[in-house]
Amino acid sequence: MRRFLLTLGACSVIGLALMAAEGEAYKLLCVSQRSGNLDIFLMNADGSAAKNLTNNPGLDSFPAWSPDGKLIAFTSTRDGNQEIYVMAADGSNVKQLTKGTGSSRSPAWSPDGKQIAFCRLYGNNHEIFLMNADGSCQFNLTNDPAYDADPAWSPDGRTIAYASNRGGGGFRIYTIDAIRGNVEQLTTANNTQGSAYPAWSPDSKQIAYSDVDGANLELFLLDVRTKTRKQLTKLTGFNTYVAWSPDGKKLAFQHRAEGDAGSLYVMDADGGNLKQVLPKGDNPTQDGGRPAWQPK
Repeated sequence: MRRFLLTLGACSVIGLALMAAEGEAYKLLCVSQRSGNLDIFLMNADGSAAKNLTNNPGLDSFPAWSPDGKLIAFTSTRDGNQEIYVMAADGSNVKQLTKGTGSSRSPAWSPDGKQIAFCRLYGNNHEIFLMNADGSCQFNLTNDPAYDADPAWSPDGRTIAYASNRGGGGFRIYTIDAIRGNVEQLTTANNTQGSAYPAWSPDSKQIAYSDVDGANLELFLLDVRTKTRKQLTKLTGFNTYVAWSPDGKKLAFQHRAEGDAGSLYVMDADGGNLKQVLPKGDNPTQDGGRPAWQPK
């Protein structure tokens, strides 16, 4: 009997350890204005235990984990202009990566952690740029008069998905080969609302993104090979900034009803088990408040 209790106790300890490890793997970065300003917070996937990582008078947004989880790239206005910065995972050692004419936002790491894709605005022209992880060797990848934005690097490192209105009539999802520059159009529906924000599944087979459903922006799932799509949400309002959990089982995203600031939701990858994890107004959609899951 004692041996059984000891074994049960050992199993309980192991179970708790596994739960703790899983909890660590499912932490989220989010943008919140609970500090009275836009800051980047690290929190549990249920919205608890939030910690302010930026705590700066500038507007901090668009957080993105490096693949090894040691660094966080983000957008900030702390020098008076919207630029890309990088910091350690605990918020320390902040370094500015971009500086110059126009504004830069929405960083996305390459799977090997060596490069960062981002959107740069010159005048009225948005382009997708690439740079080394230290900010060097910045160059224009898309180089098109259309509005090209919202870069997302495929987990296999081959292509970058992005939103563009280069076909006229609205925004669609495209991919561009990160080396050769070949462009492929993936979706055909015209997203007249503008916000698309594609996000690759961890296996590179699917892209979650925002598209129009009447007057609303809902989340859809695109099969990259067949180009078929499935609608995931039917919440009405505006549903954007979708992000995959590392195991591909969960999606975090923002929901904003007409006239309201944003809140953060988490659901299963098939659209089920929907849960609100941040209250209305805590996660402002219009200011680059995308979530980001901590890598395993």
